[in-house]
Amino acid sequence: FEPHTSSMERHAQQALSKTCARSKSLHGDGWLELGQLPCWEVFDVVEEYYAKYHDRMLKLLERERGRWFEDVEETNCRPGAVVAKEISRRFESEGIFVSAVHASQSDDASRDYPLTGPRFYVSVIPAAMRRGPAPPPPVDAASILWPDAKDREKPWITELGWTMVPPNSDAQQMHADILAWQDENPFPRKFGQGRFHHFIWKPDRITKCTTGVVTGGFTNGCIQDGMHNCLDRVASPTVVIDSEVCHCGGPTGPDGWTASCTVQLCSSTGWEALQSFAAETLLEYVCPIDFGFTGPWVELSSECWIKPWVDPVEEEKKHLSKGGKLRWRVGAKVEVDFEGNWFPAAIGERKLDKTYCVHWDGEDTYTDAVPLVKIRAPRWHIGRQVEVEWRGKWHPATISKVRNDWSYQVRWDADGTCAYSVWHSSIRPRNSPASDKLSTKRSPSEVSTASSSNSPSHRKRICNMQL
Repeated sequence: FEPHTSSMERHAQQALSKTCARSKSLHGDGWLELGQLPCWEVFDVVEEYYAKYHDRMLKLLERERGRWFEDVEETNCRPGAVVAKEISRRFESEGIFVSAVHASQSDDASRDYPLTGPRFYVSVIPAAMRRGPAPPPPVDAASILWPDAKDREKPWITELGWTMVPPNSDAQQMHADILAWQDENPFPRKFGQGRFHHFIWKPDRITKCTTGVVTGGFTNGCIQDGMHNCLDRVASPTVVIDSEVCHCGGPTGPDGWTASCTVQLCSSTGWEALQSFAAETLLEYVCPIDFGFTGPWVELSSECWIKPWVDPVEEEKKHLSKGGKLRWRVGAKVEVDFEGNWFPAAIGERKLDKTYCVHWDGEDTYTDAVPLVKIRAPRWHIGRQVEVEWRGKWHPATISKVRNDWSYQVRWDADGTCAYSVWHSSIRPRNSPASDKLSTKRSPSEVSTASSSNSPSHRKRICNMQL
């Protein structure tokens, strides 16, 4: 059996040597092409969400094409940011989040390289957190990503999802996904030791990726002269890229939207640095990798979900900014959440447990024990004359734009200029503090004889479904 044993040993040594070479290439150059996607259930889950949501996202984004550059000049946001934010609110309960990422950019120097269109990212990490800790990648892939055993002790998935790029888009702005914002980097990258990586692959696992990478371009996101001239273009269905290397998505042709699936990772030793580089809110949406994981990675019961920590103070601010209050007075006109939809109602009574009895508009029914979080003020409408708080004082203004995130654009009466982003909580009716009272009040006897209902009428539910 000696020849057979020697053959197996040689094969193992060759495989190990190949893995070491690929790992060295990834950690030194900053990227590595793979012939095929490794067998990892995490990749399958991304494709599962892609199949379920991609077409719906495409229709919504196309429908809002005329608004892709909304507020870009006024607030210096990325193209597509307003639309992405509104779509995210729509899918929040499903754990899906859409963002506008680094935009497409013209190479026309005479026009100072203008941004020419949006690129979007659909994140499913909140949904994936409902599955609990993730299974580990296969041994070969783990060895390439984390050659040092310390890096494999407790790695993290920091993002899951896919990019969406419109047809006829220019190449993306060059960038690094992770960089230090401090003047002096407190956790500089060590040569040949990557900490943050992301897999990129095409959903069909056949079409080639076209990402451009600056080999060895670890400049903390600083784009230097000549970088665009030394881009290496990926030509493989799957690639692993170091998130600290400078790179950019390729241009797209006229044949429709393109998409690339991604899984972003952080090594065990990279976690401390990531906490310094990333916003605290983003670090709440990560998923640990469990090397002791067994069984399929499926959605668990809600008590077993990985849930981000919620700051009660921030939640209160969020509630107030979107039309909520800490206390409602009897008779106030409001909107009340019923099964995910909002209906007009009026406050009938405040209970000792701080819940409310609300009377539904247009019908002689009411609902008890409605919590504060399910009650909000009616939205302001375009053209409504209001007063807006600015630096502690109230000024007359007119609503000129209404956004789905509960912010408004207002035009000041004094000089006709605009404030582009004012929260609902900073606006009140003009001249009439009691203008939100009911025009007629029910007598106690009428309230006591009115029929009780746990929900709006069947007619209301049908009308809402049609809308």
